[in-house]
Amino acid sequence: MYSQPAMRAMRATHVGRAVRAARVIHPFPTALNVAATLALAVIADDGVPEPAVLARLGAAMFCAQAAIGAANDYCDRDLDARTKPYKPIVQGLIEPRAALLLAAACSIAAGALSATFGLASILAGAIGLAAGLAYDVRLKRSVLSALPFMVALAALPFWVWLSLGRFTPELWWLLPFAPLAGLAVHLSNTLPDLEADRRAGVRGLAHVIGARASIALAWGSFAAAIALAITIGLFLDYEWRWFAPGAALATALLAGAAGAYLRRRDESSLQLGFGLIGIATACLAAGWLAAVT
Repeated sequence: MYSQPAMRAMRATHVGRAVRAARVIHPFPTALNVAATLALAVIADDGVPEPAVLARLGAAMFCAQAAIGAANDYCDRDLDARTKPYKPIVQGLIEPRAALLLAAACSIAAGALSATFGLASILAGAIGLAAGLAYDVRLKRSVLSALPFMVALAALPFWVWLSLGRFTPELWWLLPFAPLAGLAVHLSNTLPDLEADRRAGVRGLAHVIGARASIALAWGSFAAAIALAITIGLFLDYEWRWFAPGAALATALLAGAAGAYLRRRDESSLQLGFGLIGIATACLAAGWLAAVT
């Protein structure tokens, strides 16, 4: 028989192992995407939707992002063994087959939850999920690595608005500038790990064009997204009281990302820049969607 302290220590060990293994679903980006979904639902519904509706939307996004995260760790397990030894599969906390089965189960669950909102929701959700899985399986290692981000960023508002039965033709005006923001997010996400990935044989867009060109393209594409969003205001009846603060904050955050890198020019400044560009994207999208829908 184990003593009580020994049993407590064993339970703590098992819990700690389970928590570390749960990182296979990439909890931080998954939580951010769930939060973004819920925020967009409030904008789309012009108020807080019913709790059951919010719960289904949030759960569907959680499952989709968990599937993409688990698939990413499964597909990158050999690369991670060389560059990211802290990953759950590399540490032996979860078997590769289990990660693959988790990705499949979460994909099915995401589709089933979207089905409760109708066919249009399933189709829009499938586009975003397919983009993420395509990145994991193949596109991450090609010059088309930015494409899934460009598609998924535009697809998310369509999915939320269609799921809530709030679709409006003005959403099509997202297509000129949302992919540019997605390109900026992808490049900013890649830059901190650029050299380690390149040494491991990864040949995504940023690895092919190099760090300096990637930084310039990330900043330039996001600045272009802001400019296009403002220009579209000449054709649409914006509620500028919503859009102007979002665009102003997005511009300030872009300037902050550029300033942080120009001051330090190291990996930590690139990591900070990714976070700032991500927040800036959320601000620009929220302001624009609130202004036109």
